[in-house]
Amino acid sequence: MHSLRNPKWLFLTNTFPTAVLLLLCSGEFAVVHTLLPASSVALWQAYGLALLAMGVVAACYAGTQLARQRPLGGWFSVAVLVGYSLWLCLLTVESNKLLPPGAVPRWMLPTEPLLMAWTFLMPTLAYAMLVLVARFTPDDQPHSAAPNILLAVVTPFGWWLVFSVVSWIDDHTRGASAEPYTPGRWDEVVGTLVVFGAVISTLSFFFFLVRALFIITQHRNGFWAETSLVWKVVITLVLPLVGLGVNNGLLFGQGFHHSDSGVFGNFTSPWFYALAALNALLLCLPDSPRPGVRLVQLLGRSAVFGYTFYFFLVFLPFLPLAIPAIILIGTGFLLLAPLMLFVVHVRQLHEDVTALQLVFSRAVVRAALLGGLAVLPLAVTGSFWHRRQVLHEALAYVYTPDFSKTEHIDPSALAATLAVVRQNKDRNMDFLFGSQQPYLSTYFNWLVLDNLMLSEEKLSELDRIFMSASSGYRWAPGWANDAPQPASSAPQLREATASSTYDARQQAWVSWVNLEIANPVSDIQNGEYSTAITLPIGCWVSDYYLTIGHRQERGILAEKRAATWVYAQILNENRSRDPGLLAYRRANEISLRVYPVSGSEVRRTRIQLLHKEPCTLTIDGRVLTLGDSTSAPPVAAPVALPGSGVAYVSALAKQRLPLVQRRPYYHFLLDASAGQSSAAYETRVADVLAQPLPNGAPARFSIVNAATTPVPAGADWTAQLRRTPLTGGFYLTGAIRRVLFEAQEHPAATYPVLVAVTDDLAQAVLAPDFQEFSSAFPESDVFYVLGADGQLVPHSLRHDARTPLATAPPAGAAVAVRAWPTAVRPRAYLPNTSTPSIVLSQRPAVPAPTAAPGNRWLTGLLLSGYHQWQTFHPEATEQERIPFIQASFRAGILTPFTSFLALENDAQKAALFRKQAETLAANASLDTLEKDAPPPAQTPVDGGAALLLAAGVLLAGWYLRRARPAAG
Repeated sequence: MHSLRNPKWLFLTNTFPTAVLLLLCSGEFAVVHTLLPASSVALWQAYGLALLAMGVVAACYAGTQLARQRPLGGWFSVAVLVGYSLWLCLLTVESNKLLPPGAVPRWMLPTEPLLMAWTFLMPTLAYAMLVLVARFTPDDQPHSAAPNILLAVVTPFGWWLVFSVVSWIDDHTRGASAEPYTPGRWDEVVGTLVVFGAVISTLSFFFFLVRALFIITQHRNGFWAETSLVWKVVITLVLPLVGLGVNNGLLFGQGFHHSDSGVFGNFTSPWFYALAALNALLLCLPDSPRPGVRLVQLLGRSAVFGYTFYFFLVFLPFLPLAIPAIILIGTGFLLLAPLMLFVVHVRQLHEDVTALQLVFSRAVVRAALLGGLAVLPLAVTGSFWHRRQVLHEALAYVYTPDFSKTEHIDPSALAATLAVVRQNKDRNMDFLFGSQQPYLSTYFNWLVLDNLMLSEEKLSELDRIFMSASSGYRWAPGWANDAPQPASSAPQLREATASSTYDARQQAWVSWVNLEIANPVSDIQNGEYSTAITLPIGCWVSDYYLTIGHRQERGILAEKRAATWVYAQILNENRSRDPGLLAYRRANEISLRVYPVSGSEVRRTRIQLLHKEPCTLTIDGRVLTLGDSTSAPPVAAPVALPGSGVAYVSALAKQRLPLVQRRPYYHFLLDASAGQSSAAYETRVADVLAQPLPNGAPARFSIVNAATTPVPAGADWTAQLRRTPLTGGFYLTGAIRRVLFEAQEHPAATYPVLVAVTDDLAQAVLAPDFQEFSSAFPESDVFYVLGADGQLVPHSLRHDARTPLATAPPAGAAVAVRAWPTAVRPRAYLPNTSTPSIVLSQRPAVPAPTAAPGNRWLTGLLLSGYHQWQTFHPEATEQERIPFIQASFRAGILTPFTSFLALENDAQKAALFRKQAETLAANASLDTLEKDAPPPAQTPVDGGAALLLAAGVLLAGWYLRRARPAAG
């Protein structure tokens, strides 16, 4: 094993992990340092500089030894073991000084710094230990394993003896006094000795254990060689299977429960057991004397090495717990199983490589070794990449579809993918890792979910669309949808005022809306004010302020998902922080949220609006007048920037457009989902068609399940329906949007009257409203449901689409609309109302504020027009979302993809920008929050519970010793 001491390995096991650790910790420190006291900042810097110094010294030594072509020395390994172990122990002891309790909210630290330190530095300690063992166990000299085994076994008993002696001395030193015990110098001395002794004895324990394994695997004759099959079976098969069984709750009865979670993670998949058996088989097979077969053995053993290395990596941070776990828990020795398997596997690969290099060229042997080592990582990556492709195709189909195309999704592949997403999403922290798989879940979430998540609402919706199944989740306007939650005890609007100024340069009004918010009773603490505000057409939000303390804090215009996530985390702190959030809920409607409103305090917030014409704004029943019609000329003509394809048509300009009446026609959306009795549709549809629409055009039909399949004009829809398999769910949302898309893209002298034909509307996947598509139904927002009773029941496309309307005009009633720009060659039809409209005459380009220098209102018009176009062309979202958001940032104008967020301190702002970088790089259809409730602030990845357990177990004896006098 002389090659193990090659200095190049030190760069991989020390330099690289240390550099990554320093980068990650410096990133987290940059976010939270403004919240830390000066003493904590000094500690962060001191530990960082110490780690940097040790890393630089190690890298320089490795470079020197590499240049001199000499191996790493034994004393260097001792220095690394002692130095890094003491650094980690001191870091653990002073962790509360680095991050004082309550100083930094947990959500600001994506991963526990202490956990990162143990995770990234344990490879250094493991490698130094292996180098030390290789240095004192040369292959060309005889060694005895018995003394090493004895010393390794005696170490836990030594721990127990030391703690017993220290406790006895401490008991006699304190005496039986009833006075409260005050720690003194003796306690400091004993505490230091305990920590130092724990470090040295733990390192000695692992040195002797690993050295014993080296010696055992080195023997070619004698007892260990004769019993090699026995101890190999124990180490490679029995211990891994027992460990999996204990972790997964298959052993020890009520000690653990059997479910999709475990003590150290979810290892319930049959693949883990199969790989354990295959790994044992390949390692226990005798080495073949035939070179070709031995090469195949090397390939197989290296192919399953990923399994061995994975569990070695998972349990590496817990190895220091092995001794106290053996003492306190009967099954604690299982923590050592991955280490022993790793040593045996590495030794076997080394022997295979050494033997084969005598027969084959170095290139052939190295290719077999590296090719085998890549098998499991590539297999896992390939599996995850396939999951990504399946999931993202389904997300694109539902949330960013191309309405002009019909895509087909494999429901079985999607179902399997959603199951894996749910498994890796579950934050059930059952003792340590719960239902996630350490490192693999992190890798999955990075590769498949772009480090975000998929809300239960969307998971359930995908289930219902493609599998006609449901997780029991039903959409309801809730927390993350920013729906106001009025209550008599909730903070209320106390006063609302407005001031307006006409900007002649922009030819638009600039209005400030000033709000004062207070509690109805003074005993309310940390209340949240939430309201919805409907904006007039042609009105944009251009600035936002929240009074925090004695200063007015300007809102940051940020990506919407990131801003909403930060706001949610601050709320979940349940402290007196001061965020304010302003964002779009849906078309022309924004939500305002302010937190907290406590006691008798009055919170003040301001919103700046840009609008072309005077208008009124209603907030919580209070009507505000914005602008003055006597101070500016009326807008008598459409307003547009040349070449933009977007026009603002005022109410006055609209009245000058020609009136036309279009012919209605029924468009039947036939439910062909699983479980439907479509045979009865023919009679129902015939009864409706028996009473034709006034001046109606021929009816059209679409067959709807997960996909929407239009029936060609004049074709026999009943025959096509009979040929269609009844599978999947009734994706009515997608069908309605596709019909509205066709109506918008191809304005004609006819318009659709939508009729959903189904036995049960409750099973349909139906959006709450289609307000953003309102430009496609200028005549009427009514659609109909033709149920099993044969009655046409009216519903609204604008709001509460599932709820039947009490009254509605007759289907296809004559309604006049305005033709734009002329009745001869219309490009759009506008509702004949007294409100303005925004019209698209062509595809607008991704807006840039430089297209209209100095005119923010026109920039807002371009942004609004582009979003309206993107509503009908969501397939462009992924490619053009970031330029659209950047245009919003540069213009300072709120869009449906951005939010204004006012924050209290610099740390919150730094966390916002960090989260925004994640969301901008991720798929637009992924989420940061669940949709129905604010989530608890958790430490992602693998949590900090491991380090809490480590500290508790390592110092358990010491605290128990100190607790005895009090118990007496």
